[in-house]
Amino acid sequence: MVLKNPIRKKSLVFGLVISLCIPTIAYGKEPAARSNSAGQIINLVKGTNAASIPIALNLPSSPAFVPKKKGVLAGKGPIAEANIHQDLFLQNAVQFASDMEAGNYGQALKSSSRPLKKSISEQWLEIYWTTLKQQLQPQAGSFIGFGTAAVKESNRVHKNVEVELQFERVMYPFTLRLDRSGKVDDFQLTTYTGLVASDPAYSNPHSFTEKDVVIGKGDFALPGTLSIPKGKGPFPVVVLVQGSGATDKDETAYALKPFRDMAHGLASKGIAVLRYNKRTFEHAAKISADQNHTVDKETTDDALLATRLLEKEKKINDEQIYMLGHSQGGMMVPQMINQDKRQNIAGAIVMGGPARTFQDVGIDQFHYLLSIGQIPQQAAEFYTTQFEMLNDPDFSGENPPDEFLLGQAMFWDSINDIRAAEMAKEQNEPLLIIQGERDYQVVSDIEIPIWKEELSHRNNVEYRLYPKLNHFFTEGEGEMSLPAEYLAPVNIPEYVVHDIAEWVKSKPNKSE
Repeated sequence: MVLKNPIRKKSLVFGLVISLCIPTIAYGKEPAARSNSAGQIINLVKGTNAASIPIALNLPSSPAFVPKKKGVLAGKGPIAEANIHQDLFLQNAVQFASDMEAGNYGQALKSSSRPLKKSISEQWLEIYWTTLKQQLQPQAGSFIGFGTAAVKESNRVHKNVEVELQFERVMYPFTLRLDRSGKVDDFQLTTYTGLVASDPAYSNPHSFTEKDVVIGKGDFALPGTLSIPKGKGPFPVVVLVQGSGATDKDETAYALKPFRDMAHGLASKGIAVLRYNKRTFEHAAKISADQNHTVDKETTDDALLATRLLEKEKKINDEQIYMLGHSQGGMMVPQMINQDKRQNIAGAIVMGGPARTFQDVGIDQFHYLLSIGQIPQQAAEFYTTQFEMLNDPDFSGENPPDEFLLGQAMFWDSINDIRAAEMAKEQNEPLLIIQGERDYQVVSDIEIPIWKEELSHRNNVEYRLYPKLNHFFTEGEGEMSLPAEYLAPVNIPEYVVHDIAEWVKSKPNKSE
């Protein structure tokens, strides 16, 4: 992807930097304050859960810069589409967006699903919509109106409708998720529409099949895909668990689709793979409004529900279910094993997973990014101060300090004591710990020695280090990677997939 405008490129990379360092930040319960420029501070909410941070840092990730299209409706009323009345889902999504822009938040809430109504209020919707436009205005200009609308994807949980938000300079896709009855169940700003990596050359689609599945049930059911090698089976299976933030089943990160690469590569080598949309992706608004959101809700619980689904699959060997956790997902692998009451997990792959706490790793990230000029001093100081609060043994998610401004304090309280290597000391499930040596987000020279020291007494832990790879396991040059590498549409190298496949195939059934 080529970004000719240097200002736009800088803004995109800056947003990318921050989005890869911190989880989603929740909106609060009071009206948002106004802001003037991208470098100033915005108060998203008032009270103890206020989130006063540089506004460029608060977007889940930096949206794509899309040129203004010809023929876009330049008004703030309903979207003019010839087929809009022919599709209930399209019509309801458009009406919901139009109601928010018109200030009819009560009507928008009335057309929402029961789970969404339980999670948000009219006031929350007003804060969300007002703050969203405020944050986009410095780089996008004033909001003009809506562009086109189209049904983009259907899965077994939601039908997704994309509505274009047209600003003076750019357009942002806005995704609304509707349930089977046509009610709006969730929504989020689509964050990137640039080039993405194609299916890797080592994928052999003729050697496996894929089917849609649903992880869990009820308000937070998740759509997923099970890739199964052709043949009689039963096959060993790997469950893919994402890192921090709101990511889909492919763990799409700008131009990269590492979990799609992993799923198709492993399935081509005779290993089944289950991947699914993360809860913070499929149910973004409901999660953002949940002040009791925790890392177990976000990661652990759904990963274990995935193993229960696999118990029922005839072509899956339920004694060879392996977890593969990337980044935060890798950090949570020992927690998954601890909470695996049904003892479904036969072993796990930790892919770029921290051995230390989330906040200690995060502080190192910001120091590095400041040193190479990727973030301003203000941002580094803000997040360092916030993360350091989590190291206070008296930090409480129920009663956080007034100075704690990252929102969802219960989430941070739930993650701040997770020390993966230490937790894995007394566990027996075999581990494969893999790491890119150019990874600036989880630095191998710091994390791997801790893993090795804590697990030195265990004889069923193996390590693989890759000199050319970054945090998303794609290749690059130089001693340490840069955030801009994630904008290059490339695949995970086949040698990584090969190593994982060989490790899985070398493991006997749990009962042997």
